Amino acid sequence: MFANPEFFATRLVFVGLILEAAEIFRLRRSFDEGGVFSHRTLAILLDGAPLHIRLISALGGGAYIAAAMGLQAIAAIVVLARGTGSRVGIVAALVCLATSALLRARTQIGGSGAEQLTFIVLVTFALVVAAGDGAAARRIGDAFLAAQVALAYLTAGVTKAASPTWRSGRALGTLLSTERYGLPALGVFLVAHPIFDRALSWTVIIWETTFPLAFVAPRPVLIGMLSVGVLFHVTCAILMGLNRFAWAFCGCYPAILGTWRLLHQ
Repeated sequence: MFANPEFFATRLVFVGLILEAAEIFRLRRSFDEGGVFSHRTLAILLDGAPLHIRLISALGGGAYIAAAMGLQAIAAIVVLARGTGSRVGIVAALVCLATSALLRARTQIGGSGAEQLTFIVLVTFALVVAAGDGAAARRIGDAFLAAQVALAYLTAGVTKAASPTWRSGRALGTLLSTERYGLPALGVFLVAHPIFDRALSWTVIIWETTFPLAFVAPRPVLIGMLSVGVLFHVTCAILMGLNRFAWAFCGCYPAILGTWRLLHQ
């Protein structure tokens, strides 16, 4: 994604940052005193944390966070418009790194894998820039992100395979029946028809655990694996509300494509 900044697909991660800014702006009161992310709460969570984390977490309340998220949204929009191949886009991406670091220090709880991957992308880009922002540095950055995504999928797949609930085919029906991640009609259907739940569960398990093989597979297999990934994340966004995952993970797919080309040269 760094080696080919002219492609719009390489900027999808920043769509997620805009969504994050909008969501946090709506929750800005939670950072005031008495809120779940107040300084009093953080003082308990950060007992024994490194000094720089405690210093950053001590900054501002709801208004401060709202201003930071406004800045993040503007910077992410700039990256969407200009890409990471221009000086303006590079500066904007680094601004997103700063606001993301601030938000991570000020929340400490309630994070997700999408937020972690997005932050890894931003930190990797900063390291690429620090290394001179050359073609080689960008390819290495892409390779690292590709490996990170593959490891995330493999870990998730192995974890599901080790779960009796996933192996038995009861996981998706149960999950979709919950209030937080549910779609009641589909959840009831899967519970009533466990054969479909089992088929979907094992499809996810097999796809995640075999994803690293895509790097050594023929190009049609790679494209098929990535297409399944897009379908998987879009479906999760629609059915479960996990919209950030689609932008974070699918936004790293250009890095996987670029790394595959490098390995097959």
